[in-house]
Amino acid sequence: MRLLLLILGCLFFGGLTAQKKLSGKILIAGTNIPVPSASIFLSNTSVGTVSKEDGSFSIENFPEGRYDLVVTMLGYSTYIVEINAVRLPDFLTVQLQPKAKELQEVIVEGYEKNGWKKWGDFFMQSLIGKTPNAQQCILLNKEVVRFRFSKKLNRLTAISDEPLLIRNKALGYELKYDLTAFEYNFNTQIFYYQGFPLFTEIESSSKRRNKNWERNRQETFQGSLLHFMRSLYRNQLVQDGFELRKIIRKKEPNTRIILNGVHPLTDVNMLVNIPLTGDSIAFAIDSVTAGLQFSDYLQVVYLHKKMPEQYRLQTRGVSADQPITAELHMPNATKVIAVLANGSFFMGRDLLAMAYWAWSEKLSNLLPLDYKSSTPKM
Repeated sequence: MRLLLLILGCLFFGGLTAQKKLSGKILIAGTNIPVPSASIFLSNTSVGTVSKEDGSFSIENFPEGRYDLVVTMLGYSTYIVEINAVRLPDFLTVQLQPKAKELQEVIVEGYEKNGWKKWGDFFMQSLIGKTPNAQQCILLNKEVVRFRFSKKLNRLTAISDEPLLIRNKALGYELKYDLTAFEYNFNTQIFYYQGFPLFTEIESSSKRRNKNWERNRQETFQGSLLHFMRSLYRNQLVQDGFELRKIIRKKEPNTRIILNGVHPLTDVNMLVNIPLTGDSIAFAIDSVTAGLQFSDYLQVVYLHKKMPEQYRLQTRGVSADQPITAELHMPNATKVIAVLANGSFFMGRDLLAMAYWAWSEKLSNLLPLDYKSSTPKM
């Protein structure tokens, strides 16, 4: 029998008062040579530091939960390790692998010389987005991005040897984003990206500007994938305004087209108009982790917010009074997505966000995991 996730939330919040510290040292792999000025941070948070001259570092008040600890330094491969606040190591020694200069040169030569001129706008729209917030986002170091297009695979990839520096004037954040994957398949129209962001709040003495940032953050959070995952963890989807339904996708003949005397098959979505409960797709993995698992496709409706005008203008058939409507798909229904109380989830390519979330879940709308929402109880 599946356990109610409300129990998980109670167990998790019971231990928030303890303050923990993570200490360690950054060395060049295979040596005792320290690496100063390396960036050490918890991915998708505002928690980070820099290594000292002797390579040592310390993260005070390590937050509860499980995070990807990311260590970056120019000229070295990015180091990533999962750290759980419940089992912090006594001392963490990180060994950074230097990047081979020859390999870097080969990679550079394999990418398009005028890539940004050709693909820059597409890159920004795919990664930063076309949301209202995107209009106030600036990529400060676009020169570090390189592109490669495969005609055989009809696929675009991009890399960056340095973290992307993004200023989001809409949400009041400066983002240092370590891009590890950017791939768009023009055949399937599936976009996949992965990276490790560090947030820094933009400082302002203007009360009005700070108030606008907080309002924009709250507006961005409502109906987001982060909002959904936090509600799912606490088994409060209905209370928070979410409705779930199953979508079954079938292949049926397209009677409007005939090729070689036959009607080609096309995907047809069939909505099962029966609301699902949160515990029909989620269960307790352990005392601090929920599991998300479902078959077919999942329609997610957020009732307390309408589709933004910008999305309606870019998408046909969306009415002004339609609530936020997104879709999720797990290509492999045997997999389990781990979800934590702060809304973090570990998915890789195991979970696809579609419809509205495919449009909205971009860097322009990204909020840190330590963001505290003031969403009122509905």
